[in-house]
Amino acid sequence: MEHSYQEHQSGSNLQSLNPTSDAQLKSDKGFPASPSWQATAISVGSSINDRFIRARWPELLTITAFASIVFAAIPYHEAWSDEAQAWQIARTTTLAEMFHSYIRYEGSPGLWHFLLWIMIHLHVTYTGLHWICGLIAITSTAILVYGAPFPRYLKLSIPFTCFLLFQYAIVARSYVLVPPLLFLIAFFWKGGPLKLSALLGVLANVSLHAGLISGALLIIFIWEHRKSIRALKFSRRRFFVSAAILGTLYSVALWTAWPPADLANHIAALHNVPAPYFSRIIAVLILPTGEPYILALPFWIAMVLMLKQRSSLRYLLPLVFLAAFAAVVPSFYWHYGLFVPLLIVVLWITWPQRTSPLPSFELIGRIALVYLIGIQIAWSIYALKWDLENPYSPDLAAAQFLRPYVNNKARILITYIRNADGLGSGASATGILPYFDRNIYLNQAMPFYSWKDGNPSEKEFDDLLPTHPDLVIVETKNAGAIPKIDLNHPKVWELARNGYHLTHRFCGTMPARLSPYLTSCHLIFEPERTRQ
Repeated sequence: MEHSYQEHQSGSNLQSLNPTSDAQLKSDKGFPASPSWQATAISVGSSINDRFIRARWPELLTITAFASIVFAAIPYHEAWSDEAQAWQIARTTTLAEMFHSYIRYEGSPGLWHFLLWIMIHLHVTYTGLHWICGLIAITSTAILVYGAPFPRYLKLSIPFTCFLLFQYAIVARSYVLVPPLLFLIAFFWKGGPLKLSALLGVLANVSLHAGLISGALLIIFIWEHRKSIRALKFSRRRFFVSAAILGTLYSVALWTAWPPADLANHIAALHNVPAPYFSRIIAVLILPTGEPYILALPFWIAMVLMLKQRSSLRYLLPLVFLAAFAAVVPSFYWHYGLFVPLLIVVLWITWPQRTSPLPSFELIGRIALVYLIGIQIAWSIYALKWDLENPYSPDLAAAQFLRPYVNNKARILITYIRNADGLGSGASATGILPYFDRNIYLNQAMPFYSWKDGNPSEKEFDDLLPTHPDLVIVETKNAGAIPKIDLNHPKVWELARNGYHLTHRFCGTMPARLSPYLTSCHLIFEPERTRQ
C-alpha cells in the first residue's frame, strides 16, 4: 500500500508520455512511424520497468527466494500414498468413469482429479506433477506479496510459513489450489459479484474443507451486500449470471462429493472418534498455530479482539465452520493448516486503511501475527531439513526394490496391520503403484484403493496366501518417527505358518510442527526358499 501513489503516478506518466499510440496513429493514416518515436517509446518503457523494479525489489526478491527454496526441495521429496491415490484414479480411468464411479468414494469434489487427468493426458509425469504444484505455489505467493494490503514485514514473511512453503507447495495434494483461490477472493472481494462467484464456486470444488470455507464466505458476502441485492443495485444481468455460475459450480461439487450408499461403514466410523467434540475443536485450533500449544489460546484471543476492533467479527464465520467440520471428520495436519491461508484472507479483507496510530488491539493482533509467522518459519525449516535428510515416504524406495520382481512377473499380495490407535490400512500400498505401468497386486482389482464397503482385498488375501505368492507386502502406520511393528500380530503369525518371513522394511515419516508426525512402512515378507 505504501507505493500505491507512486504506482498511480507511474501509470499516469505512462499514458501521458508514451508516444507509441501517436506513432501508431500516424502509421494508420499512411505516415511511417518515426524510428525516433519508437526509440523514445522503448526508452520510456524501460525507464518505467526500472522504476517498478526499484520500487518493488523486496517483493521480487521474496518471490525469487520462495521459488528457489521450493524448486530446491522438490527433488528430495518422496510422495505420500494419498498423493498417489488421486494420481492413480486420474491415470487409469476414463473421465466418465472417474466422475461417475470413483471420485465419490474419495470424500472430495473432483476438480483436483480432473486437473490430474488433464496433466496425464498432456504427458505430465508423476515427478512433473510436483513441479507444477511448485509453480502454483509461486503464483500464489506473487498474488500475496503484490496484492495484499499488509505492511512489508508481514507480507514478505508470510510466504515462508510452513503450510504455504511446504504442505501446499511441495506436497502434491489438492490443497495446493486453496491459497491462490483464497488470495484471489480477497483481492476481488470489494469488486463485483461475477469474479467472486466464479472463484467461490471453484474453491468449493477443491475439497470438502474448502467447500465449507466457500459457503461461509458467501454468507458473509450476501450479508454485507443484502441491501444492494434486495434492491438489485447490481447489474441485473451480472447478478443473475453470477448466481447461475455459483449455483452450477456448487451443484457440481455436491454431485461429485455426495457419498454413495456403499460408503456407509466409513461414514459411520466418523462418529467413533473417542475425544469429546469440544476437545477436538480446541485441538484443531491449536495444532496449526501454537508452539508451545498453550500459546495458541492467547493468539486466537488476539485475533478475535483485533477483528472486534475492526467491527468485523462476522469474518470469524469461515474459521468457525472449518473448526466445526475438521473436529467431526477425521482430519490430519494438512487439513488443520487451512486455517493459515484462511486467516490471511480474513485479515486481508478487513485490513484497515488507517495505519497510525495503531489502536491497542490492532497492535496486539499484529504482534500475535509476527509470533505466528516466526514459529511457522521454524516449522518450515524443520520440515525442509527433515525431507532432505530422511525419507518422507517409503513408496519410492519400495518401488525400486520391487522393480526386478515386477519385471519377472512376480505374484504379490498386499495386506495390513492396524495398530492400537486405529492407524493402518491397505490404502498405503497405493503409493507404490505410480512407479509402475500396471497394477502389481493380485488381491486388488483396481490400480488404486477402493473405499467401498466390503472391499474384498482382505478376503482375497486369505484365499490366495495358500497359493504361495512370491512376495507379501504388509502395510503399517503409526504416530511418531519410530516404526511400531508388532511381530506378534496374528497377521504375522499367519504369514509365518505359511512359510513367510520379514526380509525388508521400507519406512518413511512426515514431520509436523517441530517433531515427526506419522510413519508409514512397507514390510516385505518372502518365503523361506527365497531367503536361502
